[in-house]
Parts: sequence; structure tokens; C-alpha cells
Amino acid sequence: MRTLISIAALVMAGTPALAQDAYDLDPSHTQVVFSVDRFGFTTIFGSFMDAGGTILLDAENPENSSVTAHVETASVFLGHPTRDEHVAGQHWLNAETNPQLTFTSTGVTRTGENTAEVTGQLTLWGEARDVTFDVTLNQLGTDPATRRQAAGFTITGTINRADWGHQTAAALVGSEIGIRIEALGHLRAEE
Repeated sequence: MRTLISIAALVMAGTPALAQDAYDLDPSHTQVVFSVDRFGFTTIFGSFMDAGGTILLDAENPENSSVTAHVETASVFLGHPTRDEHVAGQHWLNAETNPQLTFTSTGVTRTGENTAEVTGQLTLWGEARDVTFDVTLNQLGTDPATRRQAAGFTITGTINRADWGHQTAAALVGSEIGIRIEALGHLRAEE
């Protein structure tokens, strides 16, 4: 038994501790915006008003970082009540059946001093698919409004709804959906 404890102590001593700080997304300062072509005439912009999640940030080794995030599909906002209801409905987001869109990262690849590609599983319409987003760490420091440690990010990317088998009005409404997220996370208080 003493030998097993000694081996366990050696293994634990040789394992580097993960220097991850947990940042909870601030829903009042996180914006999830998307864009899609409509009939070739205009690009329609929309957003999700209810988003949240957690970023585990390793500032020294960003490749060890991860994120889990979600939006409530019923919170979609396109600037017109009838369109909001239509897009949240059965033929588009189907919010009743699919109340959340979720993203869980599976890898981070550093691309610059403050940039990275974050790959993960995006669950949309009840199906998970691999996607990659470009991420910029805008700032890490004290939020002047809250006096709390904060991390701000800009996330961009494009998904294709056809990858999920979504074909509603495919000849009229674009399959490619541009995504931009401005995310603010506050350092979680130690419990």
C-alpha cells in the first residue's frame, strides 16, 4: 500500500497542473449575430438574445483552453415580430423541438499572438457537426464597469445549413450562414 501511495505521489508530482481560469459568459455583454442571403436581394441579419457558457482559459498555453456555449433558439431576433416567429418556428430553427444550439470545443490551434482557430461540435437541429471558428482575444484584464477580471473575444466563422440536411427554401435563401460573436467573460469567483 505504501508503494502504491508513493507511485501515485510521483505521478501527480510529474503531471503539470492545468493553469485554466474559468470565465462565465456575461449574457448582457455577449452578442451572437448571424447573416444569411435572402433571395439574392439583401442580406438579413439576426441575433440570439439569450446566450451563455463557460470558457476555460489558459493564457500561457492557449492550446489547453476550451469552451462550452449555448444559445436559446426561441430568443432569435431579426427586427420584425412576424419574421422572429417564423424563423423560430417548425420550418427553420424549430425552437420547440430544439430549444438550444450548443457548441463544445474539441481543440484550439494558436494562429497568432492573440488569435486561434477553435474547432468543436456545433449541435443544430439536434445534430452535432464539426465546425471551426476564428477567435481573437481582444483584451484580458479588469472590466472598468464591474472591477472584475474579464476576457473579451471576437469569434467569426461560416457554417452551411446544408451540412445539417436543412433544405428549407434552399433555392431562395442562402445555405451559408455567417456568424460573429462578441463575447465577454468574467472570471468565476473561487468557491
